Amino acid sequence: MHTGHISCRRRGVSTIMGVLIFVGILFSAVVPMFLVMQQADTILEQKKLEIQRVDEERAYETMDMYAYPVVGEPKLEIKVNNRCELPISIVHLWINDTEEDVDIRVLPQESGKVLGQFNVTVESGVDSEFNVRVTTERGNFYESQAGIIIYDGTEGWHTETLRIVVFIGVEQGGRWWRRYGNYRTTVWNEDGTFNETDTINWSTGTCMFSFDVTEYGPDTYHVVVERRTGGWWSSSWEKLYDEDVEFIWPGGSPVLEVYID
Repeated sequence: MHTGHISCRRRGVSTIMGVLIFVGILFSAVVPMFLVMQQADTILEQKKLEIQRVDEERAYETMDMYAYPVVGEPKLEIKVNNRCELPISIVHLWINDTEEDVDIRVLPQESGKVLGQFNVTVESGVDSEFNVRVTTERGNFYESQAGIIIYDGTEGWHTETLRIVVFIGVEQGGRWWRRYGNYRTTVWNEDGTFNETDTINWSTGTCMFSFDVTEYGPDTYHVVVERRTGGWWSSSWEKLYDEDVEFIWPGGSPVLEVYID
């Protein structure tokens, strides 16, 4: 009887040891698998956040691009303005169907960044058109805001659009309500053939005026920008800008920009 009890105890101990060994093997297999799955979930969430961030940055990215001829040379000069708080990397440039890889970084809010001068083929007596485009690293696509650049073979360079653009921004370190109100911009040239006025009502102070002067071309233009002070009850106007600006084409940007902070 004593021997039987010992044998039963041994079998019981062996069973317990077997269970413990099995549980140990199970945990040694399951726990690493659980950790790997948890790590995979973490990596997936990180990737989702990265994709979301890239999409947000792509939507936020804003840039203006202009192309214009270099006087006396068969070249186009390209200039860009970064309109956002992010740096922009330009990776591809097209002139018509010819692509060129570039690596140009434009700093946040940088204006007047010249990408360079690029060769084009023009011939006397032969009409040519040039459509200029760029692509950024974030995948955004921009065309020259002046439209197609034209070389007519006899009279020289032309463009679809010549424009004066006035940007009004909030004062550095200021508050938007200090510029809240009505804005009026008037532009005219020296000989009086062009004279236009445009008004934007109830702006927060960040707004843009655009004047198409294509028909009138290169000239000295006078630009006056005013803000109506005193709100709804006042008809007085405060001058923010009152200066002459010179429009040069070709050999200069087809878009003349005036900035008012």
